[in-house]
Amino acid sequence: MPRSRFNLDILGMILSLACAVHCALVPLVLMFGALTGLHFLADPMIEHTVIFGSMFIAAASLIPHYFHHKRKEVLIVATTGFALIFIGHCLGMAWLHTILMVAGGSAIAFSHLLNLKYCKTIHG
Repeated sequence: MPRSRFNLDILGMILSLACAVHCALVPLVLMFGALTGLHFLADPMIEHTVIFGSMFIAAASLIPHYFHHKRKEVLIVATTGFALIFIGHCLGMAWLHTILMVAGGSAIAFSHLLNLKYCKTIHG
């Protein structure tokens, strides 16, 4: 599949890493929220928007390209990342939530990086 100038993998990596950074920094923002004016970042709507946006971009990029490079690890890493995020949301422990969300966002970003690598190998 020819790659367009607008690369969903790059956007997916940026969004996933932004999610990981967001999840890592929100506990600090909550502690100093009144002082920094950034307390709006702890809004669950922002978190859900980023997660669902990330899922949409991952599906739009990773699944079609899988049929060209046939590398299952791309989908496995992405699925693991989303599973970690889902588990992080289901658990009530704040510290574990943070660790799982950061790990999940990082895994999704890594799956986009793998996808880029395998697509470049095919398309030279």
